[in-house]
Amino acid sequence: MSDRTAVTAAPHSALPADCETQTLGVAFFDLSRMAEWTSPEGDARVASFLQTFYGLAAKHLQPAGGRIVKFMGDAGLVVCPKESVEQIVFALSDLSRDARESALRFGLDVYLNVSVHVGPALAGSFGAPGEERFDVIGKTVNIAARLGRRGLILSQQAFRCLSPEGRERFQKIARPTTYHLRS
Repeated sequence: MSDRTAVTAAPHSALPADCETQTLGVAFFDLSRMAEWTSPEGDARVASFLQTFYGLAAKHLQPAGGRIVKFMGDAGLVVCPKESVEQIVFALSDLSRDARESALRFGLDVYLNVSVHVGPALAGSFGAPGEERFDVIGKTVNIAARLGRRGLILSQQAFRCLSPEGRERFQKIARPTTYHLRS
């Protein structure tokens, strides 16, 4: 059974021609405490760090099967096929460590918070005419965005994609049930 399904649009639909439902790992990552470091006199330093951070994200996530959908200042959205979820989870863990070390070299005391969920999402080229770009939309994306909390958090669906060895690195947190990477 395929993890991709073409979306049949209703007449007069505005869905992109390449839009399809895919079962994806969806991860949001966000640098905590960045607002404390932004100021007119420090913006160039913060922007330099963010440029370095974007490079670190690509270095860690792309080889693990991740597709960076977008960066939003000090945050980002990455997706991967369901079968790459474990690789992305631990690539995000490595990114967290390296981002922290890099931030400290820039004189910034920040941490990376990550939330990962797995499920169906609409994927395709969305945007204003002539400015379309790959994006993902749907309940799965919203759930990943709202997992919140500090550290690296997995939904139950993401946790189930891990090997037994990978699962041992997490502890269960209740209400809602999520899994937090052990320190």
